[in-house]
Amino acid sequence: MWRRLSLRRICLGFILITAVAILYAAFKASSIIIPKACTDDQTTRIFDNLCNLYQSQAVGGNLCEVICTSKSIIYEDCLFKGKGKKVIAATYNSKKIILKSRNERLEEFELLFSANDKGGFAPPEMDYDSFKSMFKSHMEALMGIKLVDSEDVLLSKMWTSPILQNDELTPGEMNSVWTLVQQSEFNYLKYFHGAQFLPDIYGSCGHFYAVEYIPSGKILDPSLLSLSEQWDSAPWPNRAKIGLSLMDLIASTETFYSEILHLCDVKPDNFGVTEDFQVKAIDIDISFFTPQMRDYLQQPDCTADEDCDFFDCHGACNKSTQKCLDVRTNNNFQSICSDIFLHHHTYPGLLRNPPAEIATEITELLDKCVNPSREEKYIQTPSITKTFQRLQSLLKESLQIR
Repeated sequence: MWRRLSLRRICLGFILITAVAILYAAFKASSIIIPKACTDDQTTRIFDNLCNLYQSQAVGGNLCEVICTSKSIIYEDCLFKGKGKKVIAATYNSKKIILKSRNERLEEFELLFSANDKGGFAPPEMDYDSFKSMFKSHMEALMGIKLVDSEDVLLSKMWTSPILQNDELTPGEMNSVWTLVQQSEFNYLKYFHGAQFLPDIYGSCGHFYAVEYIPSGKILDPSLLSLSEQWDSAPWPNRAKIGLSLMDLIASTETFYSEILHLCDVKPDNFGVTEDFQVKAIDIDISFFTPQMRDYLQQPDCTADEDCDFFDCHGACNKSTQKCLDVRTNNNFQSICSDIFLHHHTYPGLLRNPPAEIATEITELLDKCVNPSREEKYIQTPSITKTFQRLQSLLKESLQIR
């Protein structure tokens, strides 16, 4: 009898403790500050502020006229939360576009000009040649590479309106291009305009720039589907085509320029898929060429290799000096394998449920991709390895199976 009462008390006590723990967890969860979604009013304020600047000639750009005067760019939706990058969906000539800026207001950027009482900006105390020289030096520092373009060619390449011979940018235009190049994604899209793995850029107004709309889609990013729908969604051929296009994209990051472009934020919603299953990198804010990548990896002190990781770009720790080495130990292919091709957390993995004929080999190749041999662990290898080439061949062969 005594034992039954004691057992009952223990059970009741356990239930009470569990209930208290659940209530405490719920209270803590409710106290977490969740960034507020943007509103139509906030977006209206953004456009109004931008157009006021344009009318006072404080900013310029090839899209200012169609945003502020003809109003040919029609607002559809705001896609950002809190203090993050401002992303706005719109239509232009019946085509959906995305307007982006790191900050809502021009004044949140480092500016060449100081504000005056009339709402405009006073020009800097420098001549135009000095501005062009400073602009090139600034661009090289921001991108971490030596640019071969002349000062005039570089400025024409980065500005969104034609610059005729012997013409000079107005103070408002100089101000605008200066804020645009402070945004790393704009620099990649504009300087390497035409690169197959990057979305098209249509132009700018002030500190906002417009790009091609390419959604991730339900195949690459099935986050809005239920768990069962995720596993059942999308026939293998479509997923294999997207996988092949992702591999082409990865190869391009190592061959389109003299330095490797390191993708340090690899996740499904940072890539878009076109109607013909071509993949483009739609968010490359956290991407760097090798010289800049080394600087980032070498910064912190460390006691373990993980201390030296910079998002998806993994580093290595010198245990003797407790300093991070200036080398990345994984590559873009390994990041794609780990974060997109394979299942993790609630993401089902792009290459899930392959045809039975190749399932075993694909599993082995993906495991080899994310878990290289110990001898290779601290040596960064190019993405295009034998594992890469075999997986590419296998995906092509699989399109003939089904």
